[in-house]
Amino acid sequence: MREIARSIYQLPVLGAHVWLLTDEPVTLVDTGTRGSAGAILRALARLGHSPEALRWVVLTHYHPDHLGALPALRRACPRLRVAIHAAEAPYLAYPARLPNPVAPAYPRLRALVQRVWPLVRLRRPCPVQAPLVDGAPLPERPTARVIHLPGHTRGSLAVHLPTEGLVLAGDALERRGGVLGPPSRLFTEDMAAARASIARLGALEFDALALSHWPLLPRRAAHAVRALAAQLG
Repeated sequence: MREIARSIYQLPVLGAHVWLLTDEPVTLVDTGTRGSAGAILRALARLGHSPEALRWVVLTHYHPDHLGALPALRRACPRLRVAIHAAEAPYLAYPARLPNPVAPAYPRLRALVQRVWPLVRLRRPCPVQAPLVDGAPLPERPTARVIHLPGHTRGSLAVHLPTEGLVLAGDALERRGGVLGPPSRLFTEDMAAARASIARLGALEFDALALSHWPLLPRRAAHAVRALAAQLG
């Protein structure tokens, strides 16, 4: 666990990073895969918080490595409320509608994943208390903003924390070998939209960029995003 800004911790869990915003209201961004709830609850305890203190989980998108531990957390945290982009809120209400996460351009992999998809996707409906839209504040956090970044999925979002100079960008980008790049083609619904979202993200001001599966870019991150957007055209 690493404090990446004041009261904001990046926690490695199964399959991803998640982020704990530990000032009030205590908020979790993403949950990791199924089986990650224990690590999240232990991290909360180390930071002096009970399960009852966790008030919100904000999901950057519907893929199972981002919402897999949600059912276990809802059982353990009686006050927990759920936020996701409005475009993907219906997926949580009707889990059978959760799309196959593999891009249509890869039919063989898509068919393989389809066989196991019922085993790894959300199985039971989950109420969404806060359907999020672009530019809106996070629930009960007026200085934190939702940035809609469609492309990886239709409802992909980032959390912009301007006071801390930080963006929590989920899967909107990758950082392989220290080099920033667009999201994986295998699991991105619309690459043209994803590239446009990178340009949109680059229009913001921030210093650090946190990604779900890649190391933190701690300095001059907005400059790096703008350079990538220019490279992608």
